[in-house]
Amino acid sequence: MLEIQAGAPAKHLQSGRTPGFLAQTLQRARTAAVPYKIGDVLVGDDPFNGRREGTVVVKNGRSIGICTSDRVYFYDYRQLRRPD
Repeated sequence: MLEIQAGAPAKHLQSGRTPGFLAQTLQRARTAAVPYKIGDVLVGDDPFNGRREGTVVVKNGRSIGICTSDRVYFYDYRQLRRPD
């Protein structure tokens, strides 16, 4: 029987490579490959935020923060495009 001491850190009970590999694969699948970098100039078009042009200042998962002259607006990366 497994005995866990009080105050001792819990150890990972699963052994082998499969759980770690599966966890890494799922993490990569959940994380979107956002094609924009901080400093890129983009145009965002959203019915709630409106159409804004600005520079990327924040990348948080799928959310991108665009800094205009007065504020930072957050868009989903799929609502952004490069200006013409």
